[in-house]
Amino acid sequence: MLPAVLHQERPDWDRARDLDRIRETYAGYDVAGRGRLWDTSNPGYARLSRVLRQRLLGEIARSLPPSGGRLLDLGCGTGDLIEDVEQLGQFPEWVGVDLRPDVIEIARDRYPDRSFVVASADDVPRPDASFDVIVAQVLFSSLPSGSLEHAVAAEIERLLASGGWLIWSDLRFANPTNPQVHGIGKRRLRALFSGWTMEIKPVGLLPPVARRLGFATGLLYPVLASVPPFRSHHVGRLRPAGGGGE
Repeated sequence: MLPAVLHQERPDWDRARDLDRIRETYAGYDVAGRGRLWDTSNPGYARLSRVLRQRLLGEIARSLPPSGGRLLDLGCGTGDLIEDVEQLGQFPEWVGVDLRPDVIEIARDRYPDRSFVVASADDVPRPDASFDVIVAQVLFSSLPSGSLEHAVAAEIERLLASGGWLIWSDLRFANPTNPQVHGIGKRRLRALFSGWTMEIKPVGLLPPVARRLGFATGLLYPVLASVPPFRSHHVGRLRPAGGGGE
């Protein structure tokens, strides 16, 4: 569990320090080679990744307007989500935001016809009500303070157009091997997005369990993932109060 102070809004909040901590965390991942933990050549982790991505894409597909709409990918990394959404036959106007200039540079090279911005998720340089869909995929669990979480939530509300949806996929629980992330339970979600409509369900399988399934993944994954306490993520969508119908 993270210290309780991380889930409180401090009057002396040091935003610059929070952003530096995020940069330091990702730099540390690179040095430590932590990317091996997300290796989809591992059968169990590949199954988990596929399940989460399919559920995320389903939420995006049912939330974008028929015209294509406008999508903001917060914490976009190198833009991997774009091709998956296009394979659904949907081509929204796309903006990706990430704090890391190196991954934004890669994304711009890969997708020169899309817009990518180096920025923090609590200060996106776009006008109010600019997006029909905002994607927050494993974003909030990496924010180092409750104050930054609330600032990002407020920015999402500012940026969502009337009737728009926040698409959510994030950890339910803290990771005992990685103190840089923390779980976001439903109670915390309700505190961050008070009064919002929430269509959120627990999905997936705890990654340390999934990685150990090996050749038995096909047999064991669905059994273990059917046990609610073993489900690793919340996935779904949220909308501000008064956001309108489908």
